[in-house]
Amino acid sequence: MDGRDEGVAGETGEGHRPWTLLTMGLPARQARAAAEALSGPGSAAPAVLDITAWSEADLEGYRCRADDAVLLWITGPSPEGLARVRAFQARHPGVPALVRVPRGRAELAEEALRAGVQEVSTGVAQLGESMARARARLSGSPAARTEPVPEAAPEGAEHATGTLFPNFFDWIYVVGIAEDGGMSFETVNAPLNAGKGYLDPGFAGKAVEECLLGTNAAPLFVHFGQVVREGTPLQFEEQHAVAGKTRSFQTILTPVRNKWGRIHRVAGVSRDITALKEALAALRASEERLNHALEGTQQGLWDWDLVTGHVYRSPRWFEMIGLAPGAIADDYDAGLKLMHPEDRRQLEAAMSAHLEGRLPRFQAEYRLRTRGGEWIWIFDAGKVVAWDARGHPSRVAGMCTDITERRRAEEALRALVGGVVHEIRNPVYGIVINLDALEATFGDEPRYGPFVAALRESAERISSLMNDLRDYGEPRTLNPEPCLVRGLIDSAVRSCDSLAAGKSARVAVELEVDSLLLPVNARRMHQVFRNLLENALHHAPEGSVVEIAGRRTRAEGLDWWTFTVADGGGGFDAEALSRGFEPFFTRREGGTGLGLSIVKRVVEEHGGTVEAANRPEGGACITVRLPAPRRSLDLMEGAGA
Repeated sequence: MDGRDEGVAGETGEGHRPWTLLTMGLPARQARAAAEALSGPGSAAPAVLDITAWSEADLEGYRCRADDAVLLWITGPSPEGLARVRAFQARHPGVPALVRVPRGRAELAEEALRAGVQEVSTGVAQLGESMARARARLSGSPAARTEPVPEAAPEGAEHATGTLFPNFFDWIYVVGIAEDGGMSFETVNAPLNAGKGYLDPGFAGKAVEECLLGTNAAPLFVHFGQVVREGTPLQFEEQHAVAGKTRSFQTILTPVRNKWGRIHRVAGVSRDITALKEALAALRASEERLNHALEGTQQGLWDWDLVTGHVYRSPRWFEMIGLAPGAIADDYDAGLKLMHPEDRRQLEAAMSAHLEGRLPRFQAEYRLRTRGGEWIWIFDAGKVVAWDARGHPSRVAGMCTDITERRRAEEALRALVGGVVHEIRNPVYGIVINLDALEATFGDEPRYGPFVAALRESAERISSLMNDLRDYGEPRTLNPEPCLVRGLIDSAVRSCDSLAAGKSARVAVELEVDSLLLPVNARRMHQVFRNLLENALHHAPEGSVVEIAGRRTRAEGLDWWTFTVADGGGGFDAEALSRGFEPFFTRREGGTGLGLSIVKRVVEEHGGTVEAANRPEGGACITVRLPAPRRSLDLMEGAGA
C-alpha cells in the first residue's frame, strides 16, 4: 500500500486528504483538467489516483472515503475496464462511477450503463454536471447506504451464519464454479421444517454431481451448466419428490461474476409453490363452477371499481345484447349509452341511493339496446363489496338477467286487466246511472229503497275493485324525485275527509321534520298513505282519532324514516297479521283485499319495509320504513307533492 499512498496528492500533515478521483485509462495531460472540472467554486480540487495497473490485492485493500469517485476513460471497447469498475462498486457501493466515451459511440455508452456506471460524459467540460447527477442518484439508492462488502469469512463461517436465521419458504444455495468448470455447493440454506429428498445443508463443500445425480433434484445439475454456458439468469418450474410427496418448485438461478468478468458462482433460490399451485387450481375450479352456474341461470356478471372507474362485464353480459366480449369501453358511461333514455334516471337514482347508504342493495329494471337495434329488459341487482380506508364504497358487484319475456307477459297481463277494467267500468257506470234514475223515480217508496241501496253498494264495490286492479298492475318503474313528505300526507288526509266525517273521526299528523324531503314517486307514495289512512278509518271507532307520525330511526345498520298509522279499533286477529298483505285477503266487508298489497309492493320498490302489529293499548298499527338519505336533498322546484 506504500505505492498507493505516495500517489495520493494533497495529503496534509494531520493525516487528512481531499476526496480522491480514482481513474482508469485517463491520460496524464487530462488529469489536471478533470480535477479542475470536478472542483466546485471555492473548493479544493480532488486528488487524482490512477488505478489502471493496480493488482487484485490492491483493489481489494483500498479503503474509499464517502466522497471518492471513479472515472473510467475509454476510447474503444473496454470489457476489462468495465469489469474492474463492477468489482470496485461491489466492494464500495456508495462510490459513484463515471465513464468518458468518444462522441458518436453510443454503443459504448450503453454498454457502460448496463455495467453499472451512473453517468456517461463525452468530454472534460461535462464532468462536473455528470458527477453531481451521479451523486444525486446514489444518495437515494438503497445500495448506496449499505455497508461495503466485508472481508472473506473464515472457512465454514458463512455456512454457520447462514443457518442462524432459517427462512420458511425458500431453499437458498450457492454453487461455486472452479476454473476447470467443476461445480460444488458452497452453502445450502433450507427452509424451516424442510423435508428430505431435495437439497440438504449437508451438501455444502461437496461436488454437485456427487450430491444430485441419482436423486430427485438431478435436473438442477443440467440447469447449473446452462446458466454457466449462457451467462444469463434462468427461471423455471419443476416437480420433485420431497418426503414421499410430489412438490412443485419455482427456481431462479443467477450467474455471479468475479471482478474479472468470469462466472465463478451460481446463486439459486428455489421456492416450494405447491400450496400456490393448489390454490390456483382451486380458484380455477371455483371460476369454472361459477361460469357453469352463470351459464345455467343465463345471468351476466359485472364488477365496478369505483376508484379506477373500470367495469368488468362477463361474456354472458355481452351475449345478452348480441355483442362480442369487450365490444364497448370498460367504464360505467359505456353501459349508460346502451340504456333506454326513459330508464336512466331510475337506474342512476337506485345506484346513488345504494352508494349513499339509503338502500341496503341496488336493484333496477331497465331496457338495453341490442346489436340489432331491439330493446330487451334487464333485471339488475348488486351490492357494495369493498370500502376504502375512509369507509366510502370502492367496489360494487352484481348480476343482471334478461327478463324480456317476463316483462312482455306482464305487459300482456296489464293490457288484459286494463281491457277488463274498461269493459266492466262502462256497464257499472250504466248501472249507477240507472240506479240514480230509479231512485229519483221511486225513491219515496219504501219497498224499493233496500234494493237500490244494495245494488249501489255492489256497483261501488265493483268500481273500487277495478281501480285497485289497475293500480296493482302498474309497471314497477319508479323514477323517484325529491318530494315534500308533508305535502304527500296532507293530500292523502284530504282524500279521506268524507270517510273521516262519516265516522266523526279525525286524522292527527305529527312529523319530526315538517320540511322532510325524500326521493320517492310522489303519486304512488300518496297512494300508500291514502290506502293506510282509509284502512285505519274503516276500523276506527266512532269519534276516535287516527294518528300518523314520522320520525328518523336506525335499524339493521342503516338510517330510516319510519311512518306509523295507528287506530283505536279492534286490531288484527292472528290470521290477519300473517296474511294481511296477501292480494285479495280482507276482513272488511266491501273491501277488495288489494289495499295493503299495493302498499307493500310500492314500499318495497322504494327499498323500504312495511309491518303490521297490534298496539298494547288496543288498536292496529302499520309501520312503513323508507331509507333515509345520508345527505339532505335540495328543495327542487315543484318538489312538493
